[in-house]
Amino acid sequence: MRRKGEIVSSGRQYWSDKEVSDFRKRLKQVIRWTEKLSTNFDFENGFYGTVFRQTNPIIDGTNLYSFFEGDYASWNLDDNDNILYGQLLEIAINSRDIIDDFNLSNIDNLGRIICFQTCSSGHDGAAIVECKHFVDEGDVPPIDTWFFLNNNYYHNKYCSRQTLFCWIPKKFEEVMQTAINVEVFDSYSWLDNNDIPMYDLIKNDS
Repeated sequence: MRRKGEIVSSGRQYWSDKEVSDFRKRLKQVIRWTEKLSTNFDFENGFYGTVFRQTNPIIDGTNLYSFFEGDYASWNLDDNDNILYGQLLEIAINSRDIIDDFNLSNIDNLGRIICFQTCSSGHDGAAIVECKHFVDEGDVPPIDTWFFLNNNYYHNKYCSRQTLFCWIPKKFEEVMQTAINVEVFDSYSWLDNNDIPMYDLIKNDS
């Protein structure tokens, strides 16, 4: 049993009691949110680029996304601005229902959590093409999957200035993996591989 306020070490990573609590709460929100948005999605012919970009925040009068060829998503804002990610995440979270009606012990059956190192894209377009436009032109996962940000987090072997955590529902794991396979800057990692102690802690949601 952890005491309130205790700092949790998960290998190289350190999570406060509040961070773990917020992570769980937001994860539950995004799981239900993505379930809602992808209801009746056509996995053969549907638009992977818009299914989880139904939230399109406006910052200073400008929409985050423009879409080309139906669902090819490109940012109208600076995807190298780490402060902007926090603003966008807050808007996204505020549009979701507060959910706390299930535990996360069976998360393996629902999907996976991707860790994305922000502000690191080469904009070569390889990932977006390979994954049916699921990630955007800058390799960023869709905003309706975002749920948490962490600074100075170890992403694979390197300490990332900012890591964005995103929920990938089970049926979308394959397209996300195709993006991972071709992205050249090693910007992605699955939480259950990158930070196993934290992943196990999340699942122990009693």
